[in-house]
Amino acid sequence: MSVEAVKHIIATVFSAQNALRVLAPDYKWAGMGNLLGDYGEYICTKKYNLTKAPRGSDGYDAFTQDRKKVQIKTNHSASMIGYRGSADLMLVIHVTDDGEFSEIYFGDFSLVKNESNFSRRDNKHTITISKLKKLSLQLQE
Repeated sequence: MSVEAVKHIIATVFSAQNALRVLAPDYKWAGMGNLLGDYGEYICTKKYNLTKAPRGSDGYDAFTQDRKKVQIKTNHSASMIGYRGSADLMLVIHVTDDGEFSEIYFGDFSLVKNESNFSRRDNKHTITISKLKKLSLQLQE
């Protein structure tokens, strides 16, 4: 019984991804891990009035109105985010189970990079969500 229920849910997810591709074709909406990232980029471009960067852009996902490069990261349950590349700004949001989201950090990319750790094994930087929240508070002060 539970196998059939899981199959149904997975089929629903894939069906939803196909519908999302029709509604927002500039995003891949592919793979389970990429689905959250695509959702975050889509929501952020709309909410923050950003322009989506061309596919294959290295280290950034969107542009502000004054052409600053923005790397967008979406968090759901992990205690940290990982990133590669460089941009002018970093925008990190948290998405809840019902699809609602809240801003964790939106500010200078270099501040995030300075507080991050680098993993040679994964060839990427990581920073905890708690550090991002502290940086966000510092920016507001």
